[in-house]
Amino acid sequence: MGKAHVLAICVPAQGHVIPLMELSVSLAKHDIKITFVNSESAHKLVVNASPAATKDDDDIALVSIPDGDHPEILKQVIENINATAGSDKITCVLADPGLSWAMEVAHEMKIRRAILSPFAATLLVLKSSIPKLIQDGIIREDGTPTEKKTIQLSPTIPAIETSHFSWICYSNSEMLKFWLFEYALRCNKSMKLADKILCNSNYNLEPAAFEMNPKILPIGPLLTSNRTGNFWAEDSSCLKWLDQQATKSVIYVAFGSLTTFDQAQFQEFAMSLELCNRPFIWVVRPDFVEKLSEAYPEGFEERVGGRGLIISWAPQRKVLEHSSIACFVTHCGWNSTMESLINGVPLLCWPFVSEQVHNCNYICNVWKVGSGFNRDKGGLIARQEIQNKLEELLGNEKYRANALDIKEKLRNSIKQGGCSSSNFISFVEWLKED
Repeated sequence: MGKAHVLAICVPAQGHVIPLMELSVSLAKHDIKITFVNSESAHKLVVNASPAATKDDDDIALVSIPDGDHPEILKQVIENINATAGSDKITCVLADPGLSWAMEVAHEMKIRRAILSPFAATLLVLKSSIPKLIQDGIIREDGTPTEKKTIQLSPTIPAIETSHFSWICYSNSEMLKFWLFEYALRCNKSMKLADKILCNSNYNLEPAAFEMNPKILPIGPLLTSNRTGNFWAEDSSCLKWLDQQATKSVIYVAFGSLTTFDQAQFQEFAMSLELCNRPFIWVVRPDFVEKLSEAYPEGFEERVGGRGLIISWAPQRKVLEHSSIACFVTHCGWNSTMESLINGVPLLCWPFVSEQVHNCNYICNVWKVGSGFNRDKGGLIARQEIQNKLEELLGNEKYRANALDIKEKLRNSIKQGGCSSSNFISFVEWLKED
């Protein structure tokens, strides 16, 4: 008998590729062969961002297929691998939950099936509750709420506002709302077809969700020694700059791979960093704001140059591990949230879309490791509001104390014998079964 051979396939988005790639690397360390399938566009971004880290080795091969849903092409990829791999045929398809068609292909080919949720387990439970939400008249067939109200999925899961459902919140785009609801429905299909449902979360963070659906297995936070899957090249020069800063002095700012600011909000945020008079690292992607070279307030870069560092992409995990980091201003993506929690770093929340509002609610109201902003009547988050919230976060030790408490629980969970570690090892053993 050959090695267990997992075909991993992902939605072509940064926040989905990274955790699946991290799980793949972890599985490869346990003598499991990996074929990682990306869309052609995502594959190109990953390879260009980190050529050395993404070269094929004996246990991880990178493969691309055309963008879009292509079940027949995936089936052909599996058949081609099985025809040439000798005894190392594909034994499991591990997919993003939104790729229900990949689960259907594996089911048709009688191959074991697993999914990895790159978002909170509570959101998996919410998505699986869609049929009941429709039946109870809480949402319509297209996912829109019938009225604005607060609901609880179970007596122990924190309340959710219907306007904050992950497929509708903070979005003015009807096309995006449609795609997000379609993604949720696909997740439900995948959950029904999967033999194993894994989640990059932790029992300590949302125990009620895991109790409501015991089939969901927490294996997070997923950590690998060499992070791969980035769409942009990391600027590691910031780590030397951090070495020169005082302990717990630096504000780290990063809004993920998709968030954009308009000119007014960009300038307002820049001025808030200047007003704070604290050292900062601000990650500003080239597409973060239109006409980036003209976007900064006049003279801003010169005035903050001695204490501020602006880069296009950061080695975020290493940044958040650094002793000089005081707090993290974030869009509340799940990967960013988990990376902050595992390092005991308080968060200042600026959610934009989908799951980010849910994550913000848990950060501020459940775990109490951060705070959020209030918008003015025009929808702007003003510089004084940002400065005040930063000062509050950094001046109140309860946020860091709570964050350090969660850090200890998470680190214990991923140690040998911990809940997440045990679930991961059980998954490895299941993959290696005859």
